[in-house]
Amino acid sequence: MTLWISRELGPQHDLSDFDCGKEPLNTWLTGQSRRAHEAGTARTYVWTAESSDVVRAYYSIAPTQVVREGLTRSQTGGYSVIPAYLLARLALDQSLRGQGLGAELLFDAIDKIVRAAAVGGGRLIVVDALDDDAAKFYLYHDFTPVKGNPHRLVMTIATARAALGVGTLTVSADPSSRLVSMVFDTPEGVTVPVVLSPFELRAVATALESLDEPQLSEDGLRATIITAIGRDPFHDS
Repeated sequence: MTLWISRELGPQHDLSDFDCGKEPLNTWLTGQSRRAHEAGTARTYVWTAESSDVVRAYYSIAPTQVVREGLTRSQTGGYSVIPAYLLARLALDQSLRGQGLGAELLFDAIDKIVRAAAVGGGRLIVVDALDDDAAKFYLYHDFTPVKGNPHRLVMTIATARAALGVGTLTVSADPSSRLVSMVFDTPEGVTVPVVLSPFELRAVATALESLDEPQLSEDGLRATIITAIGRDPFHDS
């Protein structure tokens, strides 16, 4: 099974063989992505195999604003102009089709946007679907079409954050002590730090795979970790 690495577009990346079957998406990547990246108008992230610089998937993100026309009050929060992030492009090489990787690529993009919103604010994620098939893809993944424009779809940052589950997980290790420090950012924005042994880390990773919605709170996450390792690392001296 290939391990796909997600990283920011760099000069070393080979874009020449990319083909998603949609020419506008191909030509933007090969002809405009680097210029937009360098100009700061959009950030592009690419997927490559672990030991390769050949790009097999990509997405681009840009800050934007949208007006409230066609949006619900829950989407606008009562504002007439809403700060947002535009998921400008998202494409998977045809060689990777049929493996469920399109959903993973979208998850990766949404994760980047949620992280950005945690620092810089923003209420919505906006996509302008290239065609009906693309619109159906975003509809399937809980985006909502704007009234009067079925190819423009939105998702609130709050919905995206909840969809990401336990949110951000940061791991660092201390080789001298053989301990691993972990920091979880829960969907409600609470930071949960914990220090574990490598054996406990594996147990927690297994337990996290079965988490469901009620367990994604701070209390639920703490309880899951305690059950997985058989002790309370949050109160151990």
